[in-house]
Amino acid sequence: MGVLDKRIFDKLAFADVVSLPSSYHVFDLSSGPMVMPEDQQYAVGKYNELRRDIYSADQYKNTDDPESVRNIHIGVDIFGPRDTPIHSFYDGVVFSRKYNHLELDYGYTLIIEYDIEGHKLYALYGHLSKASFDNNPPGKIVSKGEEFAWMGGVNENGGWTPHLHLQLCTEKPNECDMPGVVSQKDIATMLEVYPDPRLVLGNLY
Repeated sequence: MGVLDKRIFDKLAFADVVSLPSSYHVFDLSSGPMVMPEDQQYAVGKYNELRRDIYSADQYKNTDDPESVRNIHIGVDIFGPRDTPIHSFYDGVVFSRKYNHLELDYGYTLIIEYDIEGHKLYALYGHLSKASFDNNPPGKIVSKGEEFAWMGGVNENGGWTPHLHLQLCTEKPNECDMPGVVSQKDIATMLEVYPDPRLVLGNLY
């Protein structure tokens, strides 16, 4: 798709990826990890958010250059109970699937390819259940609004509190992976390659 013309999305209607209640929590993770409020089951984590003291695994911090540390979140997180249904926001096809096995990685992962007004757009759905992986071989058609995946538990989603990481990409991925957090050094370019998922999610915050 190259540089994204965001006006394309204004003309289209997208299905809800997760059926959120009328009231849910919006995290501010810029100062470190936070706990889900006791009166909430669902929450949202922000795009393009600098998150200090969250990404502790080696793949995020293996550098002595502070500007190269990967700690800027480049997707949107939707938190919910384990096995919360996940729906496709548009008609698409399963592009790839993978179990990203490293600690604090995506766990079970799917990338769906979408055609948006003649432009290819790729969406990574991360931290899924094994059933999501098993039920979605490459080439499978997914329809707008279809329940096709589920949030994974800690033992299968990379070791995280159950949630969906949704990330958009304007370039064809080389593998079933995308950098969910990027560095300050790379952020300007990455915002073009990985646009705001609220283009399809709507104004969640």
